[in-house]
Amino acid sequence: MAGKQDPLPETPATPEEKRLETVQIRKDKAWEHPQLNSGDWLSKIVEVLLSENLVVLSGLGTSLCIKNGDKTLAPTMGDLWDKAKKIDKFADVLKKVGYPESESNIEELMSRCQMYGVLHADDEVSKFVKEAERAIQESCLFAVHGQSLPVHEMFLRKVARRSSRQPRLRLFTTNYDLCYEVAAANAGFVVVDGFSHSSPQIFDGSYFSYDLVRRDTESENLSFIPNVFQLLKLHGSVDWERAVQGQVIRKDTEQPIMVFPRIGKYESSFQQPFFEVMSRFQSALRQPNTGLLVLGYGFRDKHLNEPILAAWRSNVGLKCAVVNPALAGDEENEVHKALIGLIDGGDVRLNAIAAKFEDFVEHMPDLVALSEEELHQARTRQLFNL
Repeated sequence: MAGKQDPLPETPATPEEKRLETVQIRKDKAWEHPQLNSGDWLSKIVEVLLSENLVVLSGLGTSLCIKNGDKTLAPTMGDLWDKAKKIDKFADVLKKVGYPESESNIEELMSRCQMYGVLHADDEVSKFVKEAERAIQESCLFAVHGQSLPVHEMFLRKVARRSSRQPRLRLFTTNYDLCYEVAAANAGFVVVDGFSHSSPQIFDGSYFSYDLVRRDTESENLSFIPNVFQLLKLHGSVDWERAVQGQVIRKDTEQPIMVFPRIGKYESSFQQPFFEVMSRFQSALRQPNTGLLVLGYGFRDKHLNEPILAAWRSNVGLKCAVVNPALAGDEENEVHKALIGLIDGGDVRLNAIAAKFEDFVEHMPDLVALSEEELHQARTRQLFNL
């Protein structure tokens, strides 16, 4: 009688399979790891990227991959709370506005201070709010021109190098930092961000309707230049300032135009320049044959959630992928539940992927090969440290 055979040894996972373990996709009511050769995960993303109108919504999670050693440079809400605790008279402010010491939510605290300021003229609370806003601004100054941002640069190469016959990528972000501006400069992309090319640069929503073309000197032929995308900052930026005439200009400033964390963010979105950007976000989601890629956004802002939910309900030509590591956990918010409920119900337009921004970017498909001109520019920048 033959003896019992020893079990066959498991085949060691390839490096690519190990890396793919960081990416999960919602399918058939369970989180499954995509197989290397299945094409399921890639094909869903390709459908989004090949949409005629490509829209990206980028949140805090896209900046958390930027580190100095083991230290994450982008501030989380917990980091902002810790900075607020160091402000003078912090405990006194908590008592005045009635915020419990056991809680630690910077957005709720700033909201309490805002409501308290409406009812009471209190210099101590007003001073605390100004210092907290200054701390938030300073925390978002981590991306500077010339800094290497390889993940963001790779992301732009994969999503913003579209055919000139298609509309330009529209990249909306809730972040105040300059990650995309710096990455675009490093990778040789042109950013259309609503500002003029004069000095000082002045914001005007009509500039989003502009594009860039190349005119040959020896002919009248015009052609759209490659590597151009639109950047629309929903909550302002560390380098936006309101000039004396009321215009929004770009410059190094200590008084930036930013929608700071508080419940009043919804009301602020109806003021310029935020109203201009919000209206374009809402309009973009209503267009047919639109691909929406949501990256690192936790669906904590009601004024952004509602247009997305409306698009999920009514835009049958929409294809959407939501990428966030929180989707793999149990702490799903109401929008996550709606997303997964639609997927479980058979809505093939929507996809939920549990992955960090840097892992997703590494594995997402690159649909357009680098041109010889782009390869030459990359070699030149590397050789001369440009």
